[in-house]
Amino acid sequence: MVEVGDEVTVSAFEAESERRADLARPPGQRTFEYERTADCLLTPASSAPCPQTNPESPPLSLTCEDGPPVAPLWRRRLVNDGTGWNMRSDWACPSDLLPQFGERDLRRLKIEPLTVNQQPSEGPMLVTKPVIVYAEPAEREYHVVLFGTYGVDVVVSPVEYTWDFGDGETLSTREPGRPYPAFDLTHVYGERGNAHITLTTTWSAKYRLDDDPAQRWREAEGTAVTVDQGVEFDVIELRTKLVD
Repeated sequence: MVEVGDEVTVSAFEAESERRADLARPPGQRTFEYERTADCLLTPASSAPCPQTNPESPPLSLTCEDGPPVAPLWRRRLVNDGTGWNMRSDWACPSDLLPQFGERDLRRLKIEPLTVNQQPSEGPMLVTKPVIVYAEPAEREYHVVLFGTYGVDVVVSPVEYTWDFGDGETLSTREPGRPYPAFDLTHVYGERGNAHITLTTTWSAKYRLDDDPAQRWREAEGTAVTVDQGVEFDVIELRTKLVD
């Protein structure tokens, strides 16, 4: 936030969110009137600086990749208290008005886990014989709403697979593996006992905002994880026995 005279300017996103929240209220409960313009709406007596007033010529320092710059947002109280119009946010790029879908948002999604696939598919498993593991990767698609008003399409994709074989050994890979006759991802148990295989999948995401005029897909920050536990099985050892 920046002090401008007796007022405070906030980020373009904060100001746009305030405007949306106010307009979502019933008319009798709204607090402010808003106008987006490059014109200076300050009274002559104000000591606050005005933005550049030519709407065809926004600040040269502002270069936007997603469309023409957006003019400042002004607001004034619907109940006249003598303060008049005040600039709530300055020139901005169109994307500056939109929220970001971050790691916290990603981790709030209820992502359906990828399941453990193993061959043999159930026990018992033999000591010294390889067990094949693999996942069947698939994207998950969601539509969520941020801040009560911003619709967002989200696509999550698996990017890393961590296998815990239940005997203290793990394997992390960016490849999902394949079923037999491929032996991409395998594990050999060295001792008898019982175990189960657990798959932890790490997901990344891309998102697209309904209100984005460019309808551009953006990479979300951070990752999320899901966990799936396979069936429990015995690990046995076959011994040969000489008989007369």
